[in-house]
Amino acid sequence: MKTDIFPLNYFKSIFRPTDMFTGRHQLNWLQIILVFFFLNGLILIPVSLEFAKMDTYEIDETYPNAFALIDDATVTSLEDATFSQGEMEHAPIFFQEKETGVIGGNLSEEKREQALEMENAVLFQKEGITIKEAGQPISNIKYTRGFDLSGVTNEKELQAAISNQWFTQNKAIVVGGLIFAVFNIAFASLLFFVIGASFFIYLTKRGQSSSIRTYKESVNLIVNTLGLATLIAMITGLLGFDVAVIMMTQSTALIFILLAVFYYTHFSDEYVERKQQQKIETQYGKSGY
Repeated sequence: MKTDIFPLNYFKSIFRPTDMFTGRHQLNWLQIILVFFFLNGLILIPVSLEFAKMDTYEIDETYPNAFALIDDATVTSLEDATFSQGEMEHAPIFFQEKETGVIGGNLSEEKREQALEMENAVLFQKEGITIKEAGQPISNIKYTRGFDLSGVTNEKELQAAISNQWFTQNKAIVVGGLIFAVFNIAFASLLFFVIGASFFIYLTKRGQSSSIRTYKESVNLIVNTLGLATLIAMITGLLGFDVAVIMMTQSTALIFILLAVFYYTHFSDEYVERKQQQKIETQYGKSGY
């Protein structure tokens, strides 16, 4: 009898409860691991699409002490500043030294070095903004061609403008970091489902009617059921993004699919064969043979 090759054999075993159970012998450990990463990748599809749409990112938590230096006096000092083609054309000169750091604009090289000796600093230079936060590397943010502060009227708006400039130049790093964080969460969650659920399924071998004999069979069965559960979770994420909802949908779907597998198979090959035989006999009986 011809056996479907991987991964076709897996996809044929994830849509019907009976196939999920009877297909529990088809994958070896390497294939199970590959499927595991594939399922984790499916979860990341709505995550990646959502994060790719991000157009802003608040960095006040990344640079809390530096951003605390920005106040209404800073906004007043910059109210006459004009920008063109990524540079500050009319650059006001100011130097405000505070207890926790320095905030300044259009400083000379000497003054700039003096400011950067402080623990925290925010400097508006002709080419860009320099942010120094204690314990972190100095960040240099170039002005974009469309950067403008003419509409800024308070410190919150100025902080938001700086955040937008920072995010524009660091979007790939930020989005990549967020996706990696969600990947780790999804990976741990999926691993927990597989190990935990497989263990409980494996315990059914103590029952006289159960046909499950090895832990690998249990893992293969759970991976099969997770295929459909993960597809449902992915579609849910595409319709309305929320990481918590995606994880909850996946785990809830897994439970209901496992119940369906048990209902249709009783985890017994003999039960499945008997049901299939009854179905064949019923069909032949109705056709008059």
